Amino acid sequence: MEKAINFDYSTQPDSLLGITSVGRSDTMAGHQYGPAVRPYYLLHYILSGSGTFRVNGIRYHLHAGQGFFIAPNCQTDYEADTVTPWSYVWLGFTGAYAQEVVNQLAISAENPVYSNSHYYELADCVNQIIQHRPVTVANSLLANSYLLRFLSLIADSTIVQEQQTQQKNSYVDRAIDYLTKHAATASADQLARAVNLDRSYLTVLFKQVTDLTPGQYIRNFRITKARHLLESTTLPVEKIATLCGYTHANSFARIFKQTYGLSPRAYRKQVEKELK
Repeated sequence: MEKAINFDYSTQPDSLLGITSVGRSDTMAGHQYGPAVRPYYLLHYILSGSGTFRVNGIRYHLHAGQGFFIAPNCQTDYEADTVTPWSYVWLGFTGAYAQEVVNQLAISAENPVYSNSHYYELADCVNQIIQHRPVTVANSLLANSYLLRFLSLIADSTIVQEQQTQQKNSYVDRAIDYLTKHAATASADQLARAVNLDRSYLTVLFKQVTDLTPGQYIRNFRITKARHLLESTTLPVEKIATLCGYTHANSFARIFKQTYGLSPRAYRKQVEKELK
């Protein structure tokens, strides 16, 4: 599930450079997109949170301030973190000049991940294009100017050379998979035993991949799962507390309010009101 605003456009066959897609997404925990293949170039930039991007058999765990590049006709998929789901903007483009532009950037299909500190400027480019949809000649020219500005800011990116090994990611993935199936009872020790690792070493891997210890991840996973169940089901609050590992509904309500500023029941009412 995600809250997104996006627009897709068609470009003229003889266009030198044109926008094909633009948008912003604020995802819910664990939201997945793909596998997908697109016929144009696409750049994503992460505004907050974290998630996983997969391409060419390689898995990248990314966070705010990073982004990823998708080449035409390349299959990719990405997934929001279950604890700190991401928000990101994207901009797609094509045209006879598009390949030449990409060649001048450091990013490529082989090195698709980058870091960039121009948070506000990149977000503003996308916002401006959304506000001035390229459906008239004047707006098309204005939108293309923001496309060029966006690309100029990306040209100032630092390529992320260090890739987490698939083995390290595999241990963390397996531990998270165990947690997903045993959220009500899982502990950090149980996660370590499930993947046959010493707890201290699993903690190191978790910190590298998620920026959280296993214990922190479990606590965040449980409260995030509870929020999701409040939003997507009609289960009683007491049942949700039990499913998410809280022995007492009162302690669950206290932790939920500390995290989200509302009691579970008040939060559910707010979501129901927003959906009407």
